Amino acid sequence: MTQPVVLISPNAIAREGLSRIIASADFTIVSSAPDVSEIDWESCEDEVLAVLDSGHNPQQAGMISEVLTINPRARCVVLVDEFDYDGMVQCFEQNAQGYIVKDMPCSPLITSLQLASLGEKIVPSSLIEVVLRQSTYPLSAQTDSQQIDRANLSQREMDVLCCLTAGYPNKLIARQLDVSEATVKVHVKAILRKLKVGNRTQAAMWGTSRGICANPASAQPQMQMLN
Repeated sequence: MTQPVVLISPNAIAREGLSRIIASADFTIVSSAPDVSEIDWESCEDEVLAVLDSGHNPQQAGMISEVLTINPRARCVVLVDEFDYDGMVQCFEQNAQGYIVKDMPCSPLITSLQLASLGEKIVPSSLIEVVLRQSTYPLSAQTDSQQIDRANLSQREMDVLCCLTAGYPNKLIARQLDVSEATVKVHVKAILRKLKVGNRTQAAMWGTSRGICANPASAQPQMQMLN
């Protein structure tokens, strides 16, 4: 018996291409549409595999929530163009079955979907690089506060790091801290150098894991107080 699949992709060409790739394996496309609301859910079995091709859409988590509201037993796999740590976390917080970056050949994509249909959680290989970078910090040798002190961030750099952990882009950080975007870029560059990380996502992970403004609700009051 083949695994039923619903495919949601806003791009008609991408949807057609994915349909052919998925149907070439042991899957049956029971419904395909550009939006969650246009899927023929009545024709779907309870444990249908919902493949959500979000592209650059930042609302992947919202799409998952929509699907599971309609069919709580569906298994949702999100396809994205680029790996985004915060976006991935949000998807799994909404009970995603998998988060797949489309920069891969058809064969591993099919294998990932097959594993997801069996109930396995699927994470991108890009996550390994992030984990390995984080492992360069001696977790047992220092407390969180000692590691924060050793990073020697200025108060303003701490403010910016707080914004990064909240997922804010440079434009919003500049608005919150009442500085220019150019100044924000300088602070971000300094933060990456001091924390010895490669990008702002890894800096956000560093800050979140050490309790630095772990969410936007706690970040904003602190920033307002410091201004």
